Amino acid sequence: MATIGDLADHAGLRSLTPDALVRTRRTRIDAVHRVDGGPPADLPENSALYVPSTAWPRLPAPGALTATLRSAGGVAVIVDNNDVNLPPEFLSECVRQSFPVFLLPSDQGLDRVAAVIRPPEPGHPAERSAGAGRIRDVVDSFVGSSEIDAWLVMRGCVVGGSRRPAPTTDRLRKVLARNPVTLDRIAAAPAVVTTTLPRSGRTMALVNPQRTPWDSRRVRALAEQLDAYAQAVEVARTARQQSEYALIRELITATVPSEALDPWASSLGLTTGIRIRAVCLVPPDSVGAQLDEIAAALRDLGLLSGQPCVAGTHGGNAYALITISGDPDENPSFEDDLDVLRGLVERQCGFRPAVGASSCVLHGSDDLVRGLISARQLAERQARTSARDDGSVPLPAPLAATLLASEPTLVTVLQRALLQPVIDYDTQKGSQYLHTLRTFLALDGHWGSAASELGIHINTLRYRLGRIERLTGRGVHATADRTDFYLALTLYESGERR
Repeated sequence: MATIGDLADHAGLRSLTPDALVRTRRTRIDAVHRVDGGPPADLPENSALYVPSTAWPRLPAPGALTATLRSAGGVAVIVDNNDVNLPPEFLSECVRQSFPVFLLPSDQGLDRVAAVIRPPEPGHPAERSAGAGRIRDVVDSFVGSSEIDAWLVMRGCVVGGSRRPAPTTDRLRKVLARNPVTLDRIAAAPAVVTTTLPRSGRTMALVNPQRTPWDSRRVRALAEQLDAYAQAVEVARTARQQSEYALIRELITATVPSEALDPWASSLGLTTGIRIRAVCLVPPDSVGAQLDEIAAALRDLGLLSGQPCVAGTHGGNAYALITISGDPDENPSFEDDLDVLRGLVERQCGFRPAVGASSCVLHGSDDLVRGLISARQLAERQARTSARDDGSVPLPAPLAATLLASEPTLVTVLQRALLQPVIDYDTQKGSQYLHTLRTFLALDGHWGSAASELGIHINTLRYRLGRIERLTGRGVHATADRTDFYLALTLYESGERR
């Protein structure tokens, strides 16, 4: 249920009658209605009435208009910010009768107000229009065939155009290290520029390695569009947040029968038969008020899917249930998305979180409970492993490694061919792929044990080892290649100890 206070807090409107707003803040609003002709009649009760500048001449005398609007079902009035025709007598009467009046910004339509009053159902076209797909369309329109990359950087994800690959964690970190500038101070063709969008607080980044000239008016138009969509996302989330938090709490505590939770989950877009990826983020104990920001970052992760997402907090952790299309094994980019999430949370909150993920096909709310608990266990295991001084499984050195240690040239060849590409990748991305490979080999290539020791899902382990194979051109399944990896690692570690 939306209230008059929500118009001031979430719809981007400024009150012209502050005292009336205080007195009516909890008054319910069920609809927004535009007044174009004469006096409105037969309106839904508890309506907000938008009166454009052109409508005043056709309305009753200003002194009697407040009572007319109230009798028609109105509880608040919205007028244009630059309305030179607004009668002062009407405003005075609204103040006297505690009838709230709001200003609609000149660059804003009623869609945002309507979204606050009646947020779109999950999956509704209005919700999707404010999602990642619409943002990509806007970026594609700006970028065209140029060499310019444009990104909207949210709390937990980066949305760019569909014609260019998503930024790597390393590239994103370097871009965001730049000091943001205001739109009016952007040069004609800088190599990299970031700016903080005024309404949403999100960041727009432009990467222009070829220094292709651009039209500053188009840059400002892009910023305004991205800002509007980012703000629309926030508005839609705010309307759902209380219900989402409550659902997450009940799923984690498992105190409500599944028969009661099933329709609740369905009302938030989590319907039977869809695939769900449960994600848990475990922060340090001292994050406090930052936990809501972390939950918002997880919602951003769900934004990339373009499907319904439910997120919330409980017991000091943040959780998300993200709808996905197709088989999770066929979407390896999710691991890259998680790396971006970790990097953005680290940048904003000052710590690198432990993240666990689990997937399932939704048959009932019990599947959601199991998914969240599994994700939490994986994240907690990852957090414990990271906190240990030496979380490594012993890697016994075979006799062959001992013999090779006396041949430094051969040792160098092995390390350059098999380990250096992985080490370089970890250095650039802030990842732990070398540790992943080491754990997998130390546990004799046992997938389940390695995933459990690392605190990750087995699909994540498969993805990481596949990346290592692509980096090195060698496989972890073939005995010869696995032997070479093992020798290279034991020689590398013996060299570090010397």
